[in-house]
Amino acid sequence: MIRAVIIDDEQPAREVVANFLTEYCPDVEIVAKASSVSTGYNAIRRTSPDLVFLDIQMPDGKGFDLLNKFESIDFKIIFITAYSEYAIRAFRFSAIDYLLKPVKIDELIDAVDRVRKAGRSGLSAEIVSSLMNNLREGSAKQSTLIIPNIKGFDVLRVPDIIMCQADGYCTNFHIAGQRKVVSSKNLKHFSELLIDQNFLRVHHSYLVNLNHVTGYTRQGEILLSEGLKAYLGDSYKNDFVKRFAGR
Repeated sequence: MIRAVIIDDEQPAREVVANFLTEYCPDVEIVAKASSVSTGYNAIRRTSPDLVFLDIQMPDGKGFDLLNKFESIDFKIIFITAYSEYAIRAFRFSAIDYLLKPVKIDELIDAVDRVRKAGRSGLSAEIVSSLMNNLREGSAKQSTLIIPNIKGFDVLRVPDIIMCQADGYCTNFHIAGQRKVVSSKNLKHFSELLIDQNFLRVHHSYLVNLNHVTGYTRQGEILLSEGLKAYLGDSYKNDFVKRFAGR
């Protein structure tokens, strides 16, 4: 069983999540409900849950205020939010599960399923910090990108990403300082995520940071920082020329 606590200042919202869990996620046991940062903190301390559904905005503070009360977070978190699309992008960049209000059944089931597959480990302070920083950006621009891996995760500064390269179903990140990070997600996922960060798909296998472009050759190679190169596909050429010329 997955022991869960639901923390939301709106009683209807708490009941919707509770009812959906009871009907569609029978292996989730609701051990407590709370309506504020203070009562939520007490509920977590009292019940030691595996999973917490946590509202972002509450009368006596934010969900982050509650998390900051813990020296270590040994439970999974699914945030509940009514934030804008830019804030949702911050959650995606930080690789943190969230549910948009009003909560939809299929999205709740998928989020709980990811918790099952992820196991017991909680949410690290570094990931929470990344999310808070990205939320503070207040626009489409994000400062960090979390890349989960089998050992934990990598925190990448978005401006330091030179290019992303497809490798089968995975993606290789080439980072300033001759660093390389591998993600199990495909290049299409990151193309959609980084579209507003001055990145451009230039080939079916390459996504480049335009801030790191240093030149272009007649052989169809895009020259990048630290001696890296990416190929420019014919179908991407017009978009590249237009974007690069307008930097």
